[in-house]
Amino acid sequence: MIKEFVKILILIILCGGVSQAQDNAPRLYQTFVGEGPRIDGGQIAILNAQTLEQMDKILITPANPETITLSKDGKSAFVLHSPIITGKQGLTVVDLKEKSKRILFEDKKLYGIRVATDGMVWVLVEEDSQIVVVNPSTLQITKTIQLPEPARDVVFSSDGKKAYTSLLTKNIVEIDINSGRTGRTVNNLPQRDSFQLRPQELEISIDNTKLFISGQNTISIIDIDTFAIETVSSPIRSTSLVLKPTPDGNFIYAAEYLGTVIAKFDIRNKNFSKTFTVQNQKGIITSLNFSSDANVLYVNRFYGVSLFDIQKESFVADIQTSPGIGFPNPFSLGLALSGDFSLGQAPTLTTISPSAGDNLFANQQVTISWTTTVAAQSFSIASHKVELSTNGGQSFTTIPGAEELPATAQSFTWTVPNITSSNAQIRVSTVDLGARRAASTTGSFAILQSAPIDTQAPTVNFNSPVGGESFTSGSNLAINWVSSDNVAVTSQDLSLSLDGGQTFPITIASGLSSTVQSFSFPIPENLATNQARLRLVVRDMAGNVGQSTTASNFTIAQAIDNIAPTVTISQPTSNSNVMAGSPIQVNWVSTDNRAVVSQSLLLSLNGGQSFTTVASFGANDSSFLLNNINGLSLTTPQAIVRITATDQAGNTGQANITFIISPMVMMANYQAKTLSVSGIGFMSNNGNNNLQVFINGKQVNVAPKTLTNTTLTLKGNKKKLNLSKGANTVRVVVDGVMSNESSFNF
Repeated sequence: MIKEFVKILILIILCGGVSQAQDNAPRLYQTFVGEGPRIDGGQIAILNAQTLEQMDKILITPANPETITLSKDGKSAFVLHSPIITGKQGLTVVDLKEKSKRILFEDKKLYGIRVATDGMVWVLVEEDSQIVVVNPSTLQITKTIQLPEPARDVVFSSDGKKAYTSLLTKNIVEIDINSGRTGRTVNNLPQRDSFQLRPQELEISIDNTKLFISGQNTISIIDIDTFAIETVSSPIRSTSLVLKPTPDGNFIYAAEYLGTVIAKFDIRNKNFSKTFTVQNQKGIITSLNFSSDANVLYVNRFYGVSLFDIQKESFVADIQTSPGIGFPNPFSLGLALSGDFSLGQAPTLTTISPSAGDNLFANQQVTISWTTTVAAQSFSIASHKVELSTNGGQSFTTIPGAEELPATAQSFTWTVPNITSSNAQIRVSTVDLGARRAASTTGSFAILQSAPIDTQAPTVNFNSPVGGESFTSGSNLAINWVSSDNVAVTSQDLSLSLDGGQTFPITIASGLSSTVQSFSFPIPENLATNQARLRLVVRDMAGNVGQSTTASNFTIAQAIDNIAPTVTISQPTSNSNVMAGSPIQVNWVSTDNRAVVSQSLLLSLNGGQSFTTVASFGANDSSFLLNNINGLSLTTPQAIVRITATDQAGNTGQANITFIISPMVMMANYQAKTLSVSGIGFMSNNGNNNLQVFINGKQVNVAPKTLTNTTLTLKGNKKKLNLSKGANTVRVVVDGVMSNESSFNF
């Protein structure tokens, strides 16, 4: 590893930095919003696509980078700042070689960016209902296109003549790229969520004959010649879908934006054929991208990237790219790909054992081994799989426990099944991070029911305990013995009697290998007897059995446990702020001098006056996501998470963490002497709804005309509401808890 690092470092120095080295190497550019102290603002993380390891990073201010789009020559990145998180932040242009940055459209609320067929960058300007076309080389505006309402997405025909933009509510407008003039309009589309961010909602077929647009639980197919509409119901129940056509133009992958489900849409048959679900651990889906070799669909997640093999229609890997999972770790909203993903070679794999002609026996433990080789400048291994054939390789079945072995695995310990076969084979396969695969099959071997005749039973003797000793429940009982056989011991079973050896109801360990000659048994807390004995049963390959029992009784005395468990909550952190309505990740650790047997999570939304039990757990649980719970969408100055842990003796320990649920202002608009504000958490859990509204930093003494948890309106003129011509700000305070600040124009 050190040698490889030195080689990479020298290459970077000689070539003038990461951005210059291997210009055609495949890379991922992932934007991260900084939520916590581990990252200074937002950043673009530059990842080596062949290893999914971070090569470099570029810090971004403001700290809310969302979508990222690369220029056609790959030299610049255009980073859109989230219009929902902080409002008007414009567009940051990053020179990927020099790492220099320039902000365009400062103080403007932007919705999206796309690169046209000719390389021009089309910027969707929200508040002006315009599309502004920017030359990526000079950063000069070449064209401004006025629209009837704000645009949400734009796509381009492959011949460079037409563009199609989806508008805020329903319609799609055709645009002549050369002149910038708008033309025909697609009407009567299904209603779409007018607030939810909808990246990648609009796509065009590669033959320029059809448009595809996502709606609420639908995809609409539009014939470009006639503008006829056909709407297909989606199996994903979501108000917003992310669309990505396959490079061959035959299918579209539709993902639940900010969800976990992906569906495959057959363009020719106009139906959804399959659905896939990503693992929850890496967070929700934010965008889709295809590798340039059309092998892998990169599914961007809040805290990582999932790799989907397009040909095999299965996930290759789920890679964490954020420093951690959940708040306060940075989360990702955008991903862009560059470089040649066809570089490198597929891995090679060679099986070593078992060998052709071997005779294996049922229940025998056998080491399956292989070597995997990755060529230089190729994709790293994602995982391995081991399969068994009993019919000479005509069909294979995955061996339990070997479905997804680590990238570093080069062997697997296999217990031969209780079957017979004269023509068995093992196949080991691997897949790399580029969805390239390799496999190798062993020669044929036999699986037999029994070894050559062996009538001699194993011998076994206990060294300790031997009888007369006294032990305490809750402590560890050290057991030692000696076992042997004329051929080989295959398994050992250790059990405990509580009635002087008449019965042995407690299995301490079973299937121990021949090399094990001692065992540490944690005596259960509630176990007590003065007639304890141990029995060891030893078997050889021929099925001969030998056994030994401790010579006399020993005692297990009941121990008193009066020590309560200790609970430590690591997330949420004390006095942290969470947005009303958002999920809350709870992480904790419970320990005890003996053993925790049960745990509970309780929640108070009134400063500890009362608690509600949210969930109960077993001994090993240590995390839970608070979501869809009454009250989490309301502001709370003092919310408390409590974890209780109980041991077998009934001792209970607990820990509390106090945090704040804050209101959030999402959007404001002033028309007809009425200020309308939308968001969440405008009401509080105590029912008092003590609301204050601040406009341009000054509290306005105007009672709300209407007030719900997600909307409020104030009636008044410019003076009464402290409004200024141009940009204004608004924030609310609910029961003393202050929201974020949102901007609007007057």
